[in-house]
Amino acid sequence: MDTDSHATPASPRAFPVSAVVDFRTDRDRRWGTGHWEVVAVVAGGHVAGGDQGVRGASIRADADDRRTLWTGLAVTLHRDDAESYYHNLMAEHPSLFVVARDEDDGPLEPYLVTASYGEASSYMETDESVFSLPMPPEVYRWVEGFVLEHYVPEERRKRRREDWTQGCAQ
Repeated sequence: MDTDSHATPASPRAFPVSAVVDFRTDRDRRWGTGHWEVVAVVAGGHVAGGDQGVRGASIRADADDRRTLWTGLAVTLHRDDAESYYHNLMAEHPSLFVVARDEDDGPLEPYLVTASYGEASSYMETDESVFSLPMPPEVYRWVEGFVLEHYVPEERRKRRREDWTQGCAQ
């Protein structure tokens, strides 16, 4: 068995992240309503909740604005989505997509973070709340390494025209 000591190890398939969720009171306060939105994704294991699962911790709470940090989330990469990650990285603004449950009487609860536009659009079709946010540089570098390791673009093939002269009666 020949082993190469200089071979690069396979990249890890999950990157821990957290999501910042805001509740903002609408400017027109006659109805006393507001709306929830995911405003940021924070990269790194030092913020994530480890094995404690996804949970929210209040960062700020006042009359007009409530901010919650949802920890325990992770971006997970799959080989069959490598092309989608590639196109995301090549976009003008590479993004992460946060999918969240929107309960009527409670806060917005993020439960999935993905770098795949295809996966995010599938959730959009089922009326889930999906937020597109800038991809943190640490996550960008990690996804880029995964794409370099696993994505091989298909060669473009020129279509051949059919020979219309064959099979014609003369």
